[in-house]
Amino acid sequence: MGRGEAVIVTRRGKPVAALTRLVDADLEEFVLRYGARVSADGGAVSASGAETPTYHYVTLPAPFGPVFVAYGGAGPVLVSQAASPAAFEREAEHVLGSAPAADPQPPAEMRAELMHAVRDRAPYRGPVDLSRVPLFERTVLQALRRIPAGQVRTYGEIARSLGKPAAARAVGTACARNPLPLLIPCHRVVRSDGKLGGYSMRGGVALKRQLLEAGGALALLPLTH
Repeated sequence: MGRGEAVIVTRRGKPVAALTRLVDADLEEFVLRYGARVSADGGAVSASGAETPTYHYVTLPAPFGPVFVAYGGAGPVLVSQAASPAAFEREAEHVLGSAPAADPQPPAEMRAELMHAVRDRAPYRGPVDLSRVPLFERTVLQALRRIPAGQVRTYGEIARSLGKPAAARAVGTACARNPLPLLIPCHRVVRSDGKLGGYSMRGGVALKRQLLEAGGALALLPLTH
């Protein structure tokens, strides 16, 4: 944008702000003021002019404490065991770019699927939003969704199934960065020596052991320490 040039602000391709001539000193004030107006309408605008998606979240009871799930139009996007709703909102704002709003009446079918996965440890069958996940990690997470309940795979097995046998460490990184633990079962991936490896949720390896035991998979491992 050149100094003193005309500016037209658009939203979804339509002009929403009057033609304005700005100098450098006015630009920051204009952007902040317009951003506040868009937020008040239920959306947000990034520096590139793209809208930030609107997210909501639901709190679910689990045997190991409350679980928060943020979701948007494409499905769940973030799962966390934050210490409180306020802490989860701050965490989600940092990850997603905008704080989700608590939803007292989430879509019934989605909530039922979430409860089935979180409380009953059943496979989550609904759509998930992995648009923020890098391509290789997204491929790993999609592979994890295909691990049957009650079974485990090693990091190396996942890597080989993706045609990248040397990428076991990268598979482990993708598991550690999984934004949807419990819904995408990274706890079903273990080390090749039978040891459990790490787990990103609060509770760490102890919780991973608990999840595997509840699913009947712990007995499949030659070593469980």
